[in-house]
Amino acid sequence: MDTQQMTEAFKSKSISERAAACRELSMLGTVEHIEGLADRAATDKSQGVRLSAAAAVADILSRCRVGAARDRLNDDQRDVYLAAFAKINPTFNGGVFPMIATLDRPKSLTMILGGLRDPRADVRLAAAVGLMRLCTSIAVVGDDRIEESVVGVLTDARHSPDAVAQICRVCAAAGYRSASDPIRRIELTGTHQEMVLESLGILDGAEHDLRGVWFSDGRDAGESNPTSPLGRAMMVFDSSGALFYDGQRWKVAASFSPLRRMFLRRSGEAEARPAFQAFDRTFYAGMSVHPIHTDWETVGKQTKASARALRALQSMVGDAAADQHALAHLAMDGGDAALAQSALEAAIHAKKTPVRCWLDLGDLLWSSNRMKRARAHYATYAKKGKRKEDPVGMDRAKSRM
Repeated sequence: MDTQQMTEAFKSKSISERAAACRELSMLGTVEHIEGLADRAATDKSQGVRLSAAAAVADILSRCRVGAARDRLNDDQRDVYLAAFAKINPTFNGGVFPMIATLDRPKSLTMILGGLRDPRADVRLAAAVGLMRLCTSIAVVGDDRIEESVVGVLTDARHSPDAVAQICRVCAAAGYRSASDPIRRIELTGTHQEMVLESLGILDGAEHDLRGVWFSDGRDAGESNPTSPLGRAMMVFDSSGALFYDGQRWKVAASFSPLRRMFLRRSGEAEARPAFQAFDRTFYAGMSVHPIHTDWETVGKQTKASARALRALQSMVGDAAADQHALAHLAMDGGDAALAQSALEAAIHAKKTPVRCWLDLGDLLWSSNRMKRARAHYATYAKKGKRKEDPVGMDRAKSRM
């Protein structure tokens, strides 16, 4: 959608059409769309459209925070937008706080902290959402000024209990370990105290060594992006240390230490999970449910690092079909075709099997001249799969049946 199409969509009298334009720009919009969306966020008669427009602005800016993408807006441009966003009344649209947060300017934090002292509960909650968006990006990792300011708020008596609880939650999510002692001294009641204790538990839990398997989708924390700027990566921690998979090969990560331990809700997911940031990435606990592309006819090169990583993964990965499917991809890439086959077979015998598993297992068996067994899996794929999802794969399966 270009800016002219956006302008035309926003002229529509249909709320659903204006909201749909905002949702599309949330994922596909660029900095050229910010001005028009900000105007909708400030003036649209529909609260739903205003909130959708604000979310779209924040999502566009989330794609302009780290790496080369940050150069899409210089600091002067960010300051111009910040001045414009500051004119939006937060009682009219609380979504302004994430807009301010994702600009990543020093004044962003000041404005958000001011919102946390607002007498209106809905404004305070919106400001807390903005604070979360600001503090968890890798763009601000290691920024002691931000951590000191946020943690310092915990001892400021001007804040209401709900704001204090939300700030504790942000500190836990962002891995602000300096907040542990102030949080221990906080005494609230009811739900607010539950949030405080949960935050303290998260920070205390982050003191333990990293273990298990972790994945990165290549996006910044809080980034809404249909593509992966860095590509997918993984880390595995066994009894001997850390191993890092950069999407091409496994490497031993000697003397590894994360930049910070976190507890985040990954963009698009409902629940937060343990996380950490390292190698300019955000890693989340667990296996990625979106495995890498694999050529099932060519097994990768096995190295000492890949063999060690696969041994660890085999003992850590759960029985879920998606996890076993991901393991099969990694095993094939890491030079272990036998493990790839057993993982695909485990995925097929599990519940909620991705239909792609039958095609992948068929291809793997076909490449090793086990045509009869391969044909059976191709037939299952042809029955269960949808051609529109992978026309090439469907044609290949049918041609080999």
